[in-house]
Amino acid sequence: MEGKIVRMRLLAVLLMLSLSILAPAGSGNSADAAKGLDQLGKGVGQLALTGIDGRQVRLRDFNGKPSVLFFGFTNCPVVCPVTVWEIDSALAELGEAGKGVRILFVTLDPERDTPDAMRKYFSGFKDRVTALWAPRPVVNRLAKAYDVRFERVQTGKDDYSIDHTAHAFLVNSAGRVVDTIAFGASRELSISRLRKLTAPSAPRNN
Repeated sequence: MEGKIVRMRLLAVLLMLSLSILAPAGSGNSADAAKGLDQLGKGVGQLALTGIDGRQVRLRDFNGKPSVLFFGFTNCPVVCPVTVWEIDSALAELGEAGKGVRILFVTLDPERDTPDAMRKYFSGFKDRVTALWAPRPVVNRLAKAYDVRFERVQTGKDDYSIDHTAHAFLVNSAGRVVDTIAFGASRELSISRLRKLTAPSAPRNN
């Protein structure tokens, strides 16, 4: 599995020359980023989503423990699987501190990513990943609240891909975004930011 991810990572470097990986508005200098982070996710914690077990959940249900929120789609060739795998691996490296952190994966492709499809896709991650589905209007509202930009790109007569913001949002136990990890970030940076997230005070990145 790790060898496959390494090969995918190398492929990602090449694909980034042609893929449009969109950045959120709050990803500029530290002052602007901090201001942007304060606004992310406001007013959508109560929106209903469906887990892969068919049960209805809300993002606010995950408050009480830190989590990592990522928007993607299971047909994504590189960015999404590499991002989820690397975050999962970094959390595992944190040991006991990383055990309680959930990876929340919200699909941007509800038309294809049914709960059943996502259950099969994430089966190898055991209990770390919580995959969430919602109807298109809810997905659009969630994406807007987190400043996740995405667009459907036709790749063939009956197929398409999705260009999207490739940032994972680090959410503290109070449900506030306190930092982000961009696709392609070094392992050292990812572990450092996840360690801050799991610290008792979960300090904000400045």
